[in-house]
Amino acid sequence: MPAATTHSKSRSNSARDRLLDVALELFATRGYQAIGLRDLTRQLGLHAGSLYAHFESKQSLLYELIEGALSDLLADTRLRLRGARNPRERLQRFVHAFVAFNLAEKHRLQLVTREFVNLTQEQQQEIGQLKLSHAALLNTIIATESGEQGHISPRTALMTEAVIGMLYGQCQWAQVDENEQRLTDTLTRFVIGIVACDRPG
Repeated sequence: MPAATTHSKSRSNSARDRLLDVALELFATRGYQAIGLRDLTRQLGLHAGSLYAHFESKQSLLYELIEGALSDLLADTRLRLRGARNPRERLQRFVHAFVAFNLAEKHRLQLVTREFVNLTQEQQQEIGQLKLSHAALLNTIIATESGEQGHISPRTALMTEAVIGMLYGQCQWAQVDENEQRLTDTLTRFVIGIVACDRPG
């Protein structure tokens, strides 16, 4: 199974990319609102105004980090789903993609969950479309696992929201010390239990 796409693999050592790396760490560990332009540029030995050579604003920097995280998660999930033989395997692969990404890129997912509110309305709408595309993959898997044909019922949509919320919640878990495969297996069983117990009839 392919490895999760990671933030560091595609990074060059340009000033722009180094600025993204510094912003990611500071926004995730100290919070977007607590970090000013001087905090970002000081880490790189730059003048505060030099940020505008690469980004329109601190907010556009945050948007790029969140958009990049979700785009990578979506791409990696789609890649992992290729070749799955049945809905149950697709479900396991979907969960595994999220677990692997969270373990490798926890700071990036923290920005998605915690700092989304600091984006503009237009930026939030664009990020919302990526979230919908990701959730649509799970919608289809759950619908097929539940025996639904040709449509997504409100029941399936509700289960999808519950599962997505559980997966994103990993960012806040402090007491869980499981390896990637065991955590994937456990969460997959949780999801299968949700689908099975709510199956009509």
